[in-house]
Amino acid sequence: MAAKKMNETEEGNDTSADQATTRKTGGFEDFIAAQLQQQEKESKQTDNVDTAKRDNFIARATAESERMNREIEKSKMKRDKLEAEFGEEIITQWRNEHAAEVLTPHQAALVEQSYHQQG
Repeated sequence: MAAKKMNETEEGNDTSADQATTRKTGGFEDFIAAQLQQQEKESKQTDNVDTAKRDNFIARATAESERMNREIEKSKMKRDKLEAEFGEEIITQWRNEHAAEVLTPHQAALVEQSYHQQG
């Protein structure tokens, strides 16, 4: 296993450093940039890659990621406003009541877990 890992590193196929960097910054844009650099490094001039299509795809993916991040922030602001108005206890009570009516116990547990991770 160690020999294989060393061999991959020598060949330039080891992306663990790139992945660690991506995890530190946590940005989708950083991930895309790292993947693009890796792809360009590995590709040859004879490749049939249409760079305009690739760049367009990356631009759309980045724009969608930014849009989703804005939606998450809007949702957090709404949540904070509701908690300020009604209190966290009432919001939790409503969330649990709703979960009991429409979700399975497993789904309700997942929702509760994700709610606390967002906060």
